[in-house]
Amino acid sequence: MLSVVIITFRRLDALRRTLTALHPQGGGDGRGVGDHTPDSRVCCPLPPGSEIIVADNASCDGTLDMLTREFPHVRVVALDANLGVEAFNRAAALARGDVLLILDDDAIPDGSSLLAALNLLAREPPMAAVALHPVHAATGVSEWPFAKAARGGWPVMGCGNLIRTDAWKRVGGYEGAFFLYRNDVDLALKLLGAGLDVWFDPAWVVRHDSPPGVKSDRWLRLATRNWVWLARRHGRGMWMWLGASAGVLWALRHAGWRPTRWGCVLAGARDGLTARPPTAGVRGGQGWRELLRLRTP
Repeated sequence: MLSVVIITFRRLDALRRTLTALHPQGGGDGRGVGDHTPDSRVCCPLPPGSEIIVADNASCDGTLDMLTREFPHVRVVALDANLGVEAFNRAAALARGDVLLILDDDAIPDGSSLLAALNLLAREPPMAAVALHPVHAATGVSEWPFAKAARGGWPVMGCGNLIRTDAWKRVGGYEGAFFLYRNDVDLALKLLGAGLDVWFDPAWVVRHDSPPGVKSDRWLRLATRNWVWLARRHGRGMWMWLGASAGVLWALRHAGWRPTRWGCVLAGARDGLTARPPTAGVRGGQGWRELLRLRTP
């Protein structure tokens, strides 16, 4: 059984598009799509018996009313505060499926890609997870220019990931202290560090409706802090310091030529060095070294 786990925060329209695209295989009776008709170009039929769980991070924008009215089949976790990615853990704890699809509220898997990934997990019990390849919904441009070939030992995850429920529980899911950004990469590294495998095939895609372009000030600070935390959690010796430095330099490049945005990056680097990172699931450094080889801070 597949459990689709989504979190949301004040993105009602994006969530509606995603839930509309996810519908039972065949879609003949209209269950699972509320009053909406899925667009055949972006729909993703779910296997029979699948469930969808949405955790709402106290959106206060009508999201809960929309879910009740338009998607009554969806199980809802209504949180009293914005917990960031910790909400994934709260929702996943309620899942009945043996495989989780951890999905951003603005991401829609390709239907054939989802089926192929599920088939892989069914025939390869040692495989713990599959990272779907994020591409921009409008342009089809990859968010991972380093993604070249199908392989195991993949050290990156993004906006759509399939993971066995027991593997998710074994490594503790996402680290809530990250709040946003890099938590998915951390999960991949935890899985690899626990001796579990992560598969990636560039042909298995998830369409991400998050436009490319200038990163926000919040991204610059939090993503930099969390990258330094990744280095401290998973790196060893020179690999830790080389990786942390590379991540800070990469964020500075994204900041452009605005000193205020440089300040966001440097504040994130300071936070990453001075604040204690989460301690769960810190094992080995092979996945970290592979991540650096791919040059994906």
